[in-house]
Amino acid sequence: MARVSFQPTSIGFWGLHLMGFVDSVFADARFALRTFMRSPGFVAAAVLCLGLGIGANVVVFSVVHGVLLRPLPYPEPDRIVSVVELRPELSGGPVSWPTFWDWRDQATVFEHLAAFTTGGAILRTESDSERLEATRATGDYFAVHGVPPVLGRTFAPTDDQPGQEPITVLSEALWRRRFASNPAVLGQRILLDDVPHTVVGVIPEFFDPGMDLWLPLVAPPDARDRRNSTVLSVRGRLAVGVSVATADQHLKELASRLGAAGPASGKDRSARVDSLAEARTRLWVGPLRLLLGAVALVLLIACANIANLLLARAGARGQEFAVRAALGAGRARVIQQLLVESLLLSGLGAVFALLVARWGLDALMAIAPETMPRREAVGLDGPVFLYLLAITGTCGLGFGLVPALQVTGWNLRAGLASASPGWLGSRRLRSMLVVGELALCLILLVGAGLLGRGFFLLLGTSPGIATEQLLTLHLGIPDSRFFTSDGLDTRLPGTLLEPILDEVRALPGVTAAGMTSLLPIQRAWSNARYTVEGEDAPEPGREPRAERRASSPGFFSTLGIPLKHGRDFTPQDSAPGQPGVVIINEALARRHFQDGGALGRQLRLGIGVHTIVGVVGDVRQAGLEQAPLPEFHVPQGRPWGDDSLVLVIRTSVPPETVLPSVQAAVRRVDSGIPVFRAATMEQVVTQSLGARRLVLSLLGGFAALALILSTHGLYGVISLLVAQRTREFGIRMALGARSGDVLRRVLTQGAALAGLGLAVGLGGALALTRLLASQLYGVSSWDPLTFVGVTLLFAVVALLACWLPARRATRVDPLQAMRG
Repeated sequence: MARVSFQPTSIGFWGLHLMGFVDSVFADARFALRTFMRSPGFVAAAVLCLGLGIGANVVVFSVVHGVLLRPLPYPEPDRIVSVVELRPELSGGPVSWPTFWDWRDQATVFEHLAAFTTGGAILRTESDSERLEATRATGDYFAVHGVPPVLGRTFAPTDDQPGQEPITVLSEALWRRRFASNPAVLGQRILLDDVPHTVVGVIPEFFDPGMDLWLPLVAPPDARDRRNSTVLSVRGRLAVGVSVATADQHLKELASRLGAAGPASGKDRSARVDSLAEARTRLWVGPLRLLLGAVALVLLIACANIANLLLARAGARGQEFAVRAALGAGRARVIQQLLVESLLLSGLGAVFALLVARWGLDALMAIAPETMPRREAVGLDGPVFLYLLAITGTCGLGFGLVPALQVTGWNLRAGLASASPGWLGSRRLRSMLVVGELALCLILLVGAGLLGRGFFLLLGTSPGIATEQLLTLHLGIPDSRFFTSDGLDTRLPGTLLEPILDEVRALPGVTAAGMTSLLPIQRAWSNARYTVEGEDAPEPGREPRAERRASSPGFFSTLGIPLKHGRDFTPQDSAPGQPGVVIINEALARRHFQDGGALGRQLRLGIGVHTIVGVVGDVRQAGLEQAPLPEFHVPQGRPWGDDSLVLVIRTSVPPETVLPSVQAAVRRVDSGIPVFRAATMEQVVTQSLGARRLVLSLLGGFAALALILSTHGLYGVISLLVAQRTREFGIRMALGARSGDVLRRVLTQGAALAGLGLAVGLGGALALTRLLASQLYGVSSWDPLTFVGVTLLFAVVALLACWLPARRATRVDPLQAMRG
């Protein structure tokens, strides 16, 4: 008969240990919950600190993840790149048709390469007209992105050739909104810019959430002669196995060869290849990293605060730990208990943090500018939830481990005779934590102060126009209205634009009105080449550039732009057969006519010569932080740089109140012209500062939260000091010490902690605020006024945090203190 032996397996051994560990953890958790119920004030303070700190981190990380970290919604997004041309006067910009064709035909690192422009298209139906956001692109555009359509097809390689039937691809959002998601839209002809287009497909909404439709981009007949006309954006899909760095080097070498073989204007040009994700978010990397670093400091302060609370609570539980030690509990067992308590506390804070994050993210997105990329990708999703779990566990271990090690290092057996064994060591650790909190707080305060000072200096910068009582709105005029078969329609100003202005100027509450092709503040192109008659002709391709605008009579007076010399435009200046005239700004006059003799001189714009009839004041075209650029205006007649004209209206009443009557006036002249993007000029300026305002608002909020948390920590340390020395203060007062002596003694100890935190914080601020340099305007990263102001604020708040418990110490009853 076979013998059967039973031997304990390693699985059973470790399983028993694991079960015992789990049982002990659950026992510690139950015990922790009972102790929390006996200390609701402590739990509320800890959960509040943690909830605010973790919640703020989750809010910022959700934006960082959505904008910077989440992959683009295309197949193999790492292979999609943005390609720009580098020129001496521009660090990266659009390209010409000949340059695009050279890259497409000769670059071997791309599987597909496409050019495109963005603008608008007017959708006209029997009942209304609507201006839609449109991309015009070459045939490989959708192949670059690799996203299949929801319905139908996308562009074929030949769709961008001359003579092809006009087609369009709709966005899924437009398909739902205008066509009720009807599949029969395929093959339907719709009127875009007064030209019938056949709908061939519908693309998913995530492809480009801000775009309504896509049209083939057909090169103009003379495109090969337009090497200096840089109007195209370029994207490509890298060939399999080709990296972004390899493509960048290859294209730089190709650009160098093309420049050496081509005209002189291309010899100093190069190219740059960036991943599409990087190109889209480049301007937001710095601000978001700054916010992520700031909110991490807030969380450190919150954790230090909780560690201080736990140390104070552990001091009051000295006898409890001594009894446990006397009954045989080892150091590891006590540490486990304290870590379970801290992790449970951190978990409660995370629950509150979710509520803070939900509200905070909604508030953040409400103030975030429309220019923030990938807004649709920002949300509380799976990766953000994992981040929440990670920082919750890290915080629980972090603020729990330090007190646990400190407590278990005490002489616990002495606790049987003393309520707070080792409290002196705990006090030193608490003081160090408070100093760290105060230092981190000061760094945040200095950063917020620098940004705030720069922002208010920016707000005080004159845009060069009078922004009050000024309404702006865009008129969607089809491109076909500006041209006839013979070229530019010179009759348009008299048949459409002036009648609209006459109708608007006659409205009640309107004091002045004008038109322009591009509004100040919003953006700058700097892509108009010109030469000055009488000056030495520059080499081809090296002509100076300036901002160009097409503006109506009365535009300058409506915006409050001063006329420095000469005259304004008149209606006759845009009439057919009239000689060309131009008005320049002071920046362009300083560039060429420093002697003041600009009037009567001539600029050659393209093939035409225009006489300078006026000089106007400078305006800031690209935002308040950018200096005015050289600029010239020609009489109204076509929308350079956009598919719309901007109507500007000065009012004697609140500008928003005249909008309905303005829309009605435009419809009376031409019911097929949509009015869109209406805003006051003050709103336009505010929107241009959106990114700066967002960073300042968040950093200021984080600094205020850090100040509250750190001063709470200082208040707690001084309060505990007063409580622990109550008997000493009572004896001193019984022996004749005055209240002022006790007050001074307590304030001195508090001031020492605040002073040390101030010194460490100032050193850290001087070192770290250099990282803010790119975000500042008009101030240096070591601006003395900001440092002095923040130091005074810090000192006052710290003094108040120390004075409250010090004042309580002066009210100690000597007899009662000595009895205690």
